[in-house]
Amino acid sequence: MGFASWAGLWFGLALPAIIIMYLFKRKYVDTAVPSHLLWTRILRNMEANRPWQKLQNRLLLWLQLLAAALLVAALMLPFVWVQGGRQGHTVIIADTSASMSAAAGSEPGGKDERESRLDKMKEQLIAYIDAMGKEEEITLLKLGSQPQVLLSREIDRAALQRAVTAMTADYGPAAYRETLSLAAALTRDDPEANVLIYSDGQWNAAAGSGNIEFEVPVQVVAPGDGGEGNTAVEQFGVKPGRDGVISGIAVVNNYGETPLETSLDVYGDGKLSASKPVSIEGGGSASVSFEELPSAEVYRLALSGEDSYAADNEAFAFREKADSPNILLLSSGNLFLEKALQLTGARVTVMNPAAQAGRESEAKPPAPPGVKPDIVVIDGPAPAFVQDGDWATLLRETPLWTWGGNGEKIRPDNGKTETLTHPVTRYISLADPPTGLLLDAEIPLWGETIISIGGRPAAYAGLEKGQARLVFLFALGDSDLPLRPEFPILVDNAVEWLQSGRATGLGRSLAGAAVDIPLGADIASADWVPADGYALRTGAESIPAEQEKGVILSRQQAPSIPGLWRFESKGADGAELPGFLLEVAADPAESALQGSQPLPIAGAESGAQTLNGNGQDNSMPKSRYSLVYLAALLALIVILTEWGVYQRGRSI
Repeated sequence: MGFASWAGLWFGLALPAIIIMYLFKRKYVDTAVPSHLLWTRILRNMEANRPWQKLQNRLLLWLQLLAAALLVAALMLPFVWVQGGRQGHTVIIADTSASMSAAAGSEPGGKDERESRLDKMKEQLIAYIDAMGKEEEITLLKLGSQPQVLLSREIDRAALQRAVTAMTADYGPAAYRETLSLAAALTRDDPEANVLIYSDGQWNAAAGSGNIEFEVPVQVVAPGDGGEGNTAVEQFGVKPGRDGVISGIAVVNNYGETPLETSLDVYGDGKLSASKPVSIEGGGSASVSFEELPSAEVYRLALSGEDSYAADNEAFAFREKADSPNILLLSSGNLFLEKALQLTGARVTVMNPAAQAGRESEAKPPAPPGVKPDIVVIDGPAPAFVQDGDWATLLRETPLWTWGGNGEKIRPDNGKTETLTHPVTRYISLADPPTGLLLDAEIPLWGETIISIGGRPAAYAGLEKGQARLVFLFALGDSDLPLRPEFPILVDNAVEWLQSGRATGLGRSLAGAAVDIPLGADIASADWVPADGYALRTGAESIPAEQEKGVILSRQQAPSIPGLWRFESKGADGAELPGFLLEVAADPAESALQGSQPLPIAGAESGAQTLNGNGQDNSMPKSRYSLVYLAALLALIVILTEWGVYQRGRSI
């Protein structure tokens, strides 16, 4: 039982006032006197006016005190909590933040040992909907990365249960304050409304900065006890050393209160590469380094074993591009180009196609280099062996720069040279044409002209199926460009632009955040596909890429489930284009499962009831049943009884 208004206690001053009145009440006592009848009246007055007499056990006194006490109770608006039976408008806030995917804290060995808090919340919500009042209207709000009104003033139980069943966890930054503000606005000026908050209470510190005013009763239901700790991979990265040796470092946090001993496993392209034990004190962190990791495109760091929150038990890292790119130069011999490439700091490997003529006659093309180059440069016509097999695959998946080639050569109509704005042509101004012969070739759809001579393209650049392409339509042997002072600058710009997209992945992004993807002009369709980690283990489905008017957008929203995702795309001809890998991470603020913050709620009616998982029935929130009318009725009955006693003329 509770009281909604303690202001009614002021009426409690009537109780001592009644007692004081009885202390000063005139009391007439019949006394037999044998004589002196004239003194009788005087003696009565003296007895009746005697103050501070001893209180006697009188029925009228107790009736008056009981009536005053009942009136005080009625003014304090008494109520009791009862299961269900709500009326009016109920706003339900369902917390679907990342921490709700953690285990609900059931007893080990039970049937729901790994049941998540989100699953527990769904059970509680469905049970509440089954017992909702006949005239109760429910507005269902989803607390995720942004407030979402799933249903508004709904009375259909089936529709409410379908909306609850379809809820999924949102691993991005949760909009705690925004959702509470929306609920406060929906219940403002509605005295019949009330708010139910289903949440584990794992609210970050920013959510509690400044309370939100509610004008209606607010109840909080906590699914599970939330007593388990959590271990999280805070950071993980790899980088190449001087001799190409890959090293890695990881930071792991223990949010529990007890010391933790576990091991960290590093996988390179799906194969176990290293494993190290780690010991972390309660509430502490540890840094672990890994040396001489085998070369791989993607590395995954995973904690051994399981804890209550699995979304932060792993992290991915992509091989960083080295400061000095590896360039494969296919040339019959061009000292100017080779030296200009070396001046950029690149490691240049020269392969002479003419030396492979004998092998080609025997149908034995040379093997591609053991270490995949970062850039391929072809000086002159492309050799025949690069058209098929592993070489064709290498050129398709590697940034390519070509000079000249096979085809008919023509002379421009005039020598007017124009250098267009592009990263390759920065700080370059060609007043005179560098050559008098150009290949008669059409620019593909993905190409953008960067140098023109006599109105004809002399060089173009762009992305072909996601890979950088730079094409000069003249051979260096037909040009005086290597003799010009702009040539080293041009080569440096070209190498920098070609290796700008050389990273093996898109990096790391929070769930639901915006991601920029370098897309080619020939892309026709694309999807996000789970490739590894938490998303793949939980059976996440592919997500279609965002489009606008049939065009795939280069700025995409990252998937909402943590793990390794691949952005797969296809061209207009149906051919698969190179994919992009992205690590999606949950909001790190959700990893601290212990030390939950109080809800930022204020107001006279707020915080009325908090139900938790301490063994009580928390599947059904309680509603207030007013006792005001009962207290007022009892007070009226006592007053009528008192009036009857008073009419009898007795105060016994």
